[in-house]
Amino acid sequence: CCGTRNGDRMSPGRSTLAFEPTPPYIHDTALVKDPQLLGAGTKIWAYASVHEGVVMGENCSLGERAYVGKYTRVGDRTRMGEKVHITDHMEIGSGVFIAPMTVFANDRNPVVNNPFYKCEPPIVEDDVSIGVAAVILPGVRLGRGCTIGAGAVVTKDVPPHETWVGNPARPLHREEPIACLQGL
Repeated sequence: CCGTRNGDRMSPGRSTLAFEPTPPYIHDTALVKDPQLLGAGTKIWAYASVHEGVVMGENCSLGERAYVGKYTRVGDRTRMGEKVHITDHMEIGSGVFIAPMTVFANDRNPVVNNPFYKCEPPIVEDDVSIGVAAVILPGVRLGRGCTIGAGAVVTKDVPPHETWVGNPARPLHREEPIACLQGL
């Protein structure tokens, strides 16, 4: 059958859902320095700013008033919410969710005109989920499938598949599995 699902065109005549690639969508008020580096189906919303050399995979979404710094690489199917700040030279994996107002930093000693500035962007591996208004400090690696709670301040690496919360962020200890994930 033919039709639409979430704004994508489905390919007819297949037993599984397959979507034809659609060109990236860039809102009229967004600033995208290198639109040719955006993957098919990627959407850049109002007043977002995407700087030079940024590569985004397919079917990504960048929210309103978001900022993506130069030479950042973003994998497929990554959603970056409204007003996120993604610093220069970051590596963000596929299937990542970054909630609104999340901030990534790359300078351990933020002083104006610092002659000793060293760029240390955080790294976000695949399938990471980051809650609203989290702050990820320079050089931190978020391991595959980890979850960062809303408002957390992450000061050190987070191992894969762990949930961290608080300020400073620390592992969330649970004696029982989360109910909604039982049986998966």
